[in-house]
Amino acid sequence: MKNQKRLIWADSLKGILIILVVLGHAIQVVLGQECFDNNLWNLIYSFHMAAFFAVSGWFAYKGSGYSFGGGRLKTTCKRRGVQLFVPYMIWSAVSFALSGDYTVGNLSAIVLYPDRYFWFLWVLFWVCVSFNVARFIAWEVRIDELWTVSIFGMIMLLCMVVFDIRILGFQFLAYYFIFYVLGYCMRRFEFFRFSNKIVLILLFVSWFLLAWFWNMHKLPDWFPDKLPLPTAIIQYAYRGLTAFLAVIVILSVAPKRLDGTNRLNLYISNIGVYSLGIYVCHLCFMGSLHKGIGALFPSFPIWLGIIVLFIISLVTTVLVVDVLKRNRVTAKYFLGK
Repeated sequence: MKNQKRLIWADSLKGILIILVVLGHAIQVVLGQECFDNNLWNLIYSFHMAAFFAVSGWFAYKGSGYSFGGGRLKTTCKRRGVQLFVPYMIWSAVSFALSGDYTVGNLSAIVLYPDRYFWFLWVLFWVCVSFNVARFIAWEVRIDELWTVSIFGMIMLLCMVVFDIRILGFQFLAYYFIFYVLGYCMRRFEFFRFSNKIVLILLFVSWFLLAWFWNMHKLPDWFPDKLPLPTAIIQYAYRGLTAFLAVIVILSVAPKRLDGTNRLNLYISNIGVYSLGIYVCHLCFMGSLHKGIGALFPSFPIWLGIIVLFIISLVTTVLVVDVLKRNRVTAKYFLGK
């Protein structure tokens, strides 16, 4: 029963996060480049993907005394490959076919520049592989796995900052590896989780203030012009701190507040179970849905267009995923189940 409750809160959290993902993309599709100056969009993007990685990292902790030999490494990587890498390649092939751009450059981007496709699946797979390789090394040399995991994270961050590597999704791997480890640490070490309401409120307010001025491509205007470090480093630090605060609050609150069995929470948790499918499906269909809605209702106010696109996209993708999950083959290869 305890594990069931834990799964309920985790799936509920993933359900909420994937709903925010769809809403964020609806805002982006309707507003275009103007979304970068939209406060709601910035609030969502300041934390939602980091929280997804942290939830996955939470379940990476297997308890003290957990052994991780070569056989377990192979089994784990194979399982995560079926869950993440295979659906990434299949959905990317679908997206490539629908794009109409059949150039070698667009095809090679599936691997070289996964941010043009379904980067979250690609990056989460390689984050899991990297984490488990670090865990295997720790097991081989008989040291705490947190040492090797931390070294892996620091090396990747250093490479990202110094060499500015932007192929194979490395910049995302280096950044989100931190939050995967954060989720791991929050489950492993109780002092990472806060229960005091005043502390949680202060952390939430701190996140909100930082997130209100958050921007994907630049620092807030109130930052000084002359900075002691390169702007890119400070921007990553600002983004990282903002997401860090949000994840701390979320993973401190969610296990206790999202484990209910009421109808709404169970429905949201069911959405969370198939968050992978909803993520890829809505990205495939949202652009076409936006064009169709715009053709039918050209005089829609912007805010109403966002709401309509969000609702239709979410409902449509949930229905598509519901069809895919009913067949063993499509559930395995398209949804990673």
